[in-house]
Amino acid sequence: ARRARTARPKRALWVAASAGPYGAMLADGSEYRGRYGLGRGELERFHRPRLEVLAAARPDVLALETVPDTDEAAALLRAVRGLGVPAWLSYTVAGDRTRAGQPLDEAFALAAEAEEVIAVGVNCCAPEDVSGAVETAARVTGKPVVAYPNSGETWDAKSRGWRGPSSYPAERVRDWRERGARLVGGCCRVGPETIASIARALSRE
Repeated sequence: ARRARTARPKRALWVAASAGPYGAMLADGSEYRGRYGLGRGELERFHRPRLEVLAAARPDVLALETVPDTDEAAALLRAVRGLGVPAWLSYTVAGDRTRAGQPLDEAFALAAEAEEVIAVGVNCCAPEDVSGAVETAARVTGKPVVAYPNSGETWDAKSRGWRGPSSYPAERVRDWRERGARLVGGCCRVGPETIASIARALSRE
């Protein structure tokens, strides 16, 4: 990724290293539920070695993403300390709560005073859940906000496939920008065509 960046020397491009949730390892949809039955200490011990490997690769930022609940967020915030790489913390949400059901005010407050965290936000969620979450994240933390939802389809863990129609009109991103989003993109099932349409929509502002 760093080599690819050298092809655009006049642009400020960052390389982010993704650290997803514990639930993704279980491959049973747990990343959309949280509450794994593990304590914060156990989750920290799971994440720290992974983060150390990623930090050693010298990314510009660590993307602590698709976090479904506040217990895992707290563990990640402890695990990232001392690595010397800034991070963003991004929850997967449903409505105005984390996937585990905690209010977003409380969830984002965990990162408000974390020096390592330079941005907060949401990803791997329905596009219609982004606007309110972005507004809450900006208000609670005062930090730049990231927003990169799924296409709008729903993951079926039993059949291991996506269901339903796409609902990611690129015009939504202007509203997210107005509410505080500064890094905007897409997660699952959002491909190059949609990313290009997002860029066009923002360039018209």
